[in-house]
Amino acid sequence: MDFLYKISLLLHSWNRWAILIFGIAVIVFAIKGLNSGSKYNNTSRKSMFYFILSLHLQLLVGLLLYFVLSPVTSAALNDFGAAMKDGTLRYWAVEHAFVNILAIAVAQTGSIIVRKRTNDRDKHRLALIWTIIAMVLIIAMIPMGMMGVERPWFRF
Repeated sequence: MDFLYKISLLLHSWNRWAILIFGIAVIVFAIKGLNSGSKYNNTSRKSMFYFILSLHLQLLVGLLLYFVLSPVTSAALNDFGAAMKDGTLRYWAVEHAFVNILAIAVAQTGSIIVRKRTNDRDKHRLALIWTIIAMVLIIAMIPMGMMGVERPWFRF
């Protein structure tokens, strides 16, 4: 179980970089499309697809860590009242999970709305808005010290 935990944690840690890269790509292509008046093309669609795909992978691995593998969330879930009084345990048990699930829901909703639009300008504008909202939530919850919890930026 320890090996599976380490592999899952490694994947969860490295996949955040894919999320950030694809999220930034969606934003860049949306701004470029808005400024140039270009079509919402295959590159824009693919960047959104890979952003959503990486988010779903992160959710899957995160849920595995949360409910099965992580000793931190296991301890928090065993005594939730005590976990709420400890900032670090509360972060992992509630804040990190809840806000990132919310961010995934925002990104997925935006992706669905963008796909249903027919106007290219609307597609670029909506991709930009929904992705920025999701990215702000995601960046706020990356454990890099902003919320009082810090983890290595790169796990090996």
